[in-house]
Amino acid sequence: MKHILLGLSLLTIFGCDTSKKDYVLLKGEINNPNSDSLLIRNQNLSKVFHLDENNRFSDTLKVEPGIYMLYDGKETASIFLKNGYELELTIDTEAFDESISFEGNGAEQSNFLAKKALLEEELLDL
Repeated sequence: MKHILLGLSLLTIFGCDTSKKDYVLLKGEINNPNSDSLLIRNQNLSKVFHLDENNRFSDTLKVEPGIYMLYDGKETASIFLKNGYELELTIDTEAFDESISFEGNGAEQSNFLAKKALLEEELLDL
């Protein structure tokens, strides 16, 4: 009887794991926006995130892990997305590359890509 109860308890604990999400939650705020939306895309996906009256957005999308392009109507940036991530993005378009930052689960990869782009820009300006 103890083995049955233990088995049912373990099944309940592991069967109710809702931490693995099959989508990315992406939200953020754009200061001085260049348009009323952002576009996230790669070869297989294209999704528009519309800004509200406070220049904020929030939505989900299902992705294959990889690098995606974020486009604000004038500027682009690379972003790494993977299902289960919950990212919050902030940008001031008056200093797009210098101000883009990510927080939350999965932010490290996209912040790395942003810093890499800044370094490449500096090297090419020499």
